[in-house]
Amino acid sequence: MSALEFTPPPELKQFAEKLTGPGAKLVKLTTSLCDLIAQETNLLKLRRTREAQALHGQKSKLMAEYKNTMNQLQMNEHLLGEKDSGERKFLKFVTDKLREILRDHARVVLRLKSVAEGLIKSVGEEVAKQQRPVTAYGQNAAYQISKAARPMSLSLNQVI
Repeated sequence: MSALEFTPPPELKQFAEKLTGPGAKLVKLTTSLCDLIAQETNLLKLRRTREAQALHGQKSKLMAEYKNTMNQLQMNEHLLGEKDSGERKFLKFVTDKLREILRDHARVVLRLKSVAEGLIKSVGEEVAKQQRPVTAYGQNAAYQISKAARPMSLSLNQVI
C-alpha cells in the first residue's frame, strides 16, 4: 500500500492539515513506514530477499523514530486535543492502515519461513537417508553397524 492509497475518508481529510508538531510527525513517519514495509513485502513476494534485507536499516531507523514520537505524544496527550477529536480519529485511521500492512507483511514472512523450514527439513532427511549406516550381520549373528557414517545436521540461520 503506497501513500497514494493512504487516502483518508472525506470527513477526516480536514484534520490531516490541522495536525502540527509531534502529531504531524507521527503521521509522516507512519506513512513512510507503511510505504517501506509494503515495498519490503512486495520484494519478499517476488523472492528478492537480498533487496528486502537492504531496507532493514532504514526500517529500523523509522521504527525507532516512530517509537520516540509515540512516547512524546503519550506524555503530551493534550497536543492532540480532546479524546474524541478529529485529529485523534485521523491518527487512528493512519495507525489502522499501518496495522493492515503489518498483518500482510507478517503473513508473507511466515509463509516464506515455513517454506524455508520445509526445504531444510527435506534436505536434512535426504542427507540422513544417504548417510544411513549399512547394517550387516557380524560373526555372532547380531547386527553390525558400520562406523564410517557420521551424523550430520543442517541449519539455516539468516534473518530477513
